[in-house]
Amino acid sequence: MYFEEPEAEPYDPLFLPLSISKIKLRNRQFLRTLGLVLKLPWLKNKTPEDVESIHQMLMPSFAGRCVENDDFVSLQEILKRMDVDAGNYDGYTAMHTACETGNIDMAIQLLTLGGTCQLETRFGYTPLHLAIKKKHFDLIKILIQHGATVTQNPVRIGMDLIKAVLAKDYRLVHAWFSAGTNMNQRDYNGRTALHAAVEKRNELMVSKLLQYGASPEITDIWGRTAADEARKNNLHDILVLFNLPI
Repeated sequence: MYFEEPEAEPYDPLFLPLSISKIKLRNRQFLRTLGLVLKLPWLKNKTPEDVESIHQMLMPSFAGRCVENDDFVSLQEILKRMDVDAGNYDGYTAMHTACETGNIDMAIQLLTLGGTCQLETRFGYTPLHLAIKKKHFDLIKILIQHGATVTQNPVRIGMDLIKAVLAKDYRLVHAWFSAGTNMNQRDYNGRTALHAAVEKRNELMVSKLLQYGASPEITDIWGRTAADEARKNNLHDILVLFNLPI
């Protein structure tokens, strides 16, 4: 079967976005496509109420795409018809997308428009959590300044911290600390990130965690501490870091 290649669209400078501070201020092509989607034939037999309901369900996804494209003008047009904190089918708002992609300028604009940074997706992610996972340090600072806090389940945080330690992801551990996370959070076995660092004999990670406020005296469900782990394996250098006798 033969398929013809679609012809390339003619160059039209009017469709090129203008950018100020990395934010696109015009994207006519996006607006034109959006308009076509919202006037699809399958909407013709729907009642006005049904059409409006469908529009409201679609808008958050379009808003997220605007954020990904740095298309602030198109986003402003969409926000005229939806709440700035409206989420898509997974609960992702425009703010979630800005924080996940590290779009500082867009996040600031959304905060200025009244967007919140505490809403959770259906997976339990807040904008701050996404900024932490993607290690967007400047965004973490901005969100904290606007009242964002780490609100995830403590056990889940403990597990995420341990995963970061096992992966030797020092920047991710620092991102959690920068967000004001309690570095002594424990997983379902009561183990902390410091337990994991000692188990892996990672002196540098142990040193970092101690700087971030981790305690070697937190017990797991078997009553063992990170200090006990170090003593058991004769990890003298780590015991020195704990200021404990060898």
